[in-house]
Amino acid sequence: MTNNLNSKNYTYTSGQLDFFAKEIKKAEGFDELMILKKALDRKEDGYFIASYENIEEYKEKYLTGKYESLRPVFDTKVPYSFWSQLFIALKNRKVNHK
Repeated sequence: MTNNLNSKNYTYTSGQLDFFAKEIKKAEGFDELMILKKALDRKEDGYFIASYENIEEYKEKYLTGKYESLRPVFDTKVPYSFWSQLFIALKNRKVNHK
């Protein structure tokens, strides 16, 4: 398992980026979405990045539908790092389309 996360390593479809943008909007922000996707934990003293030993279980629950094709590249115990690469790709797409 590697933890070499770089948005250049991932190829996202327009459908995945559009869906992710809609999820962020519905959740009212990226961090709020990460809480819903259990990539961030909110505790009394702040936010904490979640880590999972069983990444297959996480993938089965959260990489469904439009994201299912991304399962093979999800190779980290830290889902926040995976989702943040998708967020970077979304931001880069917006910059490149201006």
